[in-house]
Amino acid sequence: MDWGLMSRGETLSVPDRLSVDLERLILEGDLAPGEKLPAERELAQLLSVSRVSIREALRELENRGLIDRKPGRGTIILAPGETANAAEDVIEAFSATRSELTDIMELRAIVEPPIARITANRAQPRDLTQLEELVKAMELDVTKERYAELDRAFHQAIAQYTHNPLLSLINEQIANQIAPSRASRYQTKARRQASSVAHRRIFEAIAARDGALAEEEARAHVHDISRQIARAADASAKPKELRDGLDE
Repeated sequence: MDWGLMSRGETLSVPDRLSVDLERLILEGDLAPGEKLPAERELAQLLSVSRVSIREALRELENRGLIDRKPGRGTIILAPGETANAAEDVIEAFSATRSELTDIMELRAIVEPPIARITANRAQPRDLTQLEELVKAMELDVTKERYAELDRAFHQAIAQYTHNPLLSLINEQIANQIAPSRASRYQTKARRQASSVAHRRIFEAIAARDGALAEEEARAHVHDISRQIARAADASAKPKELRDGLDE
């Protein structure tokens, strides 16, 4: 991990900035579940900040259920939504299911819009900073694989910022199910651009504390993705010469 790449922001306190940056590394998978963070003293030296700032940032991440700290063992990364006594039955049920993509999109349409509404009411200032930075990153000309990472991180962050670990857990399991579609041929450049516009609309509604609009924008986004997937699936059934003309 190149700790020198972590950003510095002026609108947040040093501990909040650190917690935002570390959280994004977790959301995007750069810090994987089970991975151990350097000790506080080492992190403070790597990031050129005080140990007090590191301690406060780690306390924030611990409160959010993103890390587990134990004396003598150190700090371990948890999966977003994971807790020491996570809802194992839910996880096992999702893991045992190999649903069709249409089924997963139907579930997303039920789950994600209300989550966006809740987050609009509960997101903290540092949460809004995180969401905005993820949106800005997706608006850049990035690879399909990088976009898939940011896309997943954005939706997981929204669930995380309900500050309800069960909602975050459910969203994480949905993300695991749809991961292949995020990196598949469905993920055209046109779809990424449309998703980025939708993501910004969702973020702006959340930042405005407009729960009804956030829910509406999230629902429109999921429905639009479902339509695009259906069109791509129809196109894949056509002869190759026709598919070549449809690919973007």
